[in-house]
Amino acid sequence: MTLLALLLALLAQHAYPPPPWPPLARLYGRACLWLRQKLDAGDRNSGIFAWVVLMALVLAPAIVLTAIASRIHPAVLLVLDVAALYGSLRFLPTVRQLADVEKSLRTGDPGAALATLGEWQGQGLDAPDAGAVARVAAEQALREAHQGTYGFLFWFLVLPGPVGVVLYGAALRAARAWEHRVEPHERDFGWFAGRAFALLDWIPQRVSAFAFAIVGDFEDALFCWRTQAPSWPRPEEAVVLAAGAGALEVRLGEPIPAGGGWVARPALGVGEAASEDGLASLEGMLWRALVLWLVVYVLAVVLQMR
Repeated sequence: MTLLALLLALLAQHAYPPPPWPPLARLYGRACLWLRQKLDAGDRNSGIFAWVVLMALVLAPAIVLTAIASRIHPAVLLVLDVAALYGSLRFLPTVRQLADVEKSLRTGDPGAALATLGEWQGQGLDAPDAGAVARVAAEQALREAHQGTYGFLFWFLVLPGPVGVVLYGAALRAARAWEHRVEPHERDFGWFAGRAFALLDWIPQRVSAFAFAIVGDFEDALFCWRTQAPSWPRPEEAVVLAAGAGALEVRLGEPIPAGGGWVARPALGVGEAASEDGLASLEGMLWRALVLWLVVYVLAVVLQMR
């Protein structure tokens, strides 16, 4: 049932492309904003309470609907699964955005590539440097492929039905809204949300990194994962980015023009610097990783039938 739901959700997204931000992500975002306005007292305890309330608000309906659908008929539960995945996955939008950046760079228009990257990432670079744009676009694609697709697929497999999808999506949105994208002096409220998501994402991160190693250069992926991830400024995404860069055999990271100057960042990956060719290779690697996930789902179905 999980495999069929995943295939139907991907087909539905292909036939009827969802908006850039999936419906469920927008719902979580509004809930996070409302809870922050109501409960933010500027300390960690209020953040813990807000996170618990958020989980209750989104998980209780998911659990109830799953129980009702399973009692009515398996086909109703399948429709609910497809709806949850359709409203959460961002694989097709991710590869489309990546292809748009690659196309602009290939036609010699780094300005257009920079504009696409800024719209996609929510913040751009200070200069249309083709190399920097390619590196940041590759990093964004790896980040979004994991947090927008592979992480969801892990929890959908572990907790079949909408519950796993809703749990991961809401925890991700809370971490981004309350900790990752606020000023440092405002992060006490999001302290627990960030750590709760890091715990939920610990295994999925490593599963995604290993998947990149399997469908890419295995030895370089493991080498970069082991040696370069600890030096990345954001440890919650370092494993995926380092393994993805190594599997792709390109260099990511490195200084970029942002914030009115050059932001120093450590290097990730090996080989040549990312370029439009590297972005095209990355798109292929993301598709191969998705196919690998489909194989895992097939094996899960076979094991359930035994």
